[in-house]
Amino acid sequence: MTPDRRLDRLEPVIADVLQKVDRLIEGQGQIISEVSKIARIEINTDATAETVAKLTVSTQRQYQELKTGQEAMLQYLREKLP
Repeated sequence: MTPDRRLDRLEPVIADVLQKVDRLIEGQGQIISEVSKIARIEINTDATAETVAKLTVSTQRQYQELKTGQEAMLQYLREKLP
């Protein structure tokens, strides 16, 4: 087998291998992109959970203040009305 003939047989194999390597590299880039999206989603989820917790505490406090005010008004009305 001559060197030219060997080269003719190797070229398609090498080209195929290089295409597969290129696709693997592209796939890894896509995986990295998706993983970074997951990290951002986790950060946003943590921030949302913290905000909901603060809102819950605030709502509970406002409810208690409203309840106290209503009880005071009812007590006042009971005292003033016959």
